[in-house]
Amino acid sequence: MKNLVKFILILVLFSAFVGPSYSQSTILKNSIGLQLNPYFDTQLFQGNSLKTVFAVRYTYYLNEHLSFGPEFSGNYIKALNDPSDFNGSAINLGFFVRYTLLPDSRIRPFLEFSPYYSFGHVKSSVIQSDEGVGIDSWNNRFTGYIAPGITLVSKSERITLDLFYKFTNTGFVNGNKSAFSYRLNFNF
Repeated sequence: MKNLVKFILILVLFSAFVGPSYSQSTILKNSIGLQLNPYFDTQLFQGNSLKTVFAVRYTYYLNEHLSFGPEFSGNYIKALNDPSDFNGSAINLGFFVRYTLLPDSRIRPFLEFSPYYSFGHVKSSVIQSDEGVGIDSWNNRFTGYIAPGITLVSKSERITLDLFYKFTNTGFVNGNKSAFSYRLNFNF
């Protein structure tokens, strides 16, 4: 964790010296952000389970520092070499607010807050539960995350890559209350 804080601090200081990006004559006020990837952990590399993470978001830039918009995200977990036929999923519906530092730089530090409502489902026909064999459970809750990060900006400013570290009170697909994430954005 100390190394992550040092890394983010170095990037923020470095971005202050990089200089402004080359702005186009038109201001880009909207973007679509996409994420679709497997979660990389030991269970994936051992072939035990596949955890797919996805996110789609629309961003409106209110000004050069403040942006916000709706977000649809979640994950799907499938056991691969396990006779328990375990499947789990989470669908998150919410919005986000982001404050960006150094908006004219090619490396832009930011802080993001995202409250959302999460719909979770777990199903298996052979797992033992208090009710007997098999489980088919739903849980819904209001939660969210806060995330410091950086945005890497292309020369044309049409494509950006967000790299951020999310913190929550409930847990992510990795089972922890923090996780590294990224998102590719198309600006227009």
